[in-house]
Amino acid sequence: MASPELLLDSSIRMWVVLPIVFITFFVGVLRHYVTQLLHSDKKVDLEQVSDRCDLQLQHSFPIIPLFKLSPASLHQVLLRSRVLRENGKYIPKQSFTMRKHYFNNTETGFFKKVKRKVVPKNPMTDSTMLTDMMKGNLTNVLPMIVIGGWINWAFSGFVITKVPFPLTLRFKPMLQRGIDLLSLDASW
Repeated sequence: MASPELLLDSSIRMWVVLPIVFITFFVGVLRHYVTQLLHSDKKVDLEQVSDRCDLQLQHSFPIIPLFKLSPASLHQVLLRSRVLRENGKYIPKQSFTMRKHYFNNTETGFFKKVKRKVVPKNPMTDSTMLTDMMKGNLTNVLPMIVIGGWINWAFSGFVITKVPFPLTLRFKPMLQRGIDLLSLDASW
């Protein structure tokens, strides 16, 4: 025989559920900004930043294997490609496709990218990675502890909602703190 259903007051939604939702949302926003504040810049290798290394250049342009571009020359090529992208509508279509082919051809294009294998560093040997992991865990765990403690303190004794699946009696002290009714189902 099923137990009779409880009818909850509609003001519980206004005075219990909505404050929990708002506080959780604003703590999430605050946690986001604290994470941004504690965020440290990642150290990047020169190979990861550069547009191409010398080996890639020699592979892409076998005609001129001894020609090496300086960073200023690479900047000029990037500038030329940007100018072509922005002003390509003002030149004939054949000229545009030839220049585009020079930059983007899959075989010999200047910007052909070869995937570099980046070896990840061991976080246990790098102290900055350890502190970043600790900061991330702290900014995630601490707000959840504070919100959980606040909800237990402020709303103990309230029956808010029913869990959509049956629970055993061992969950009763956790979910129904401050409610001493033996006949109340543990799902409430």
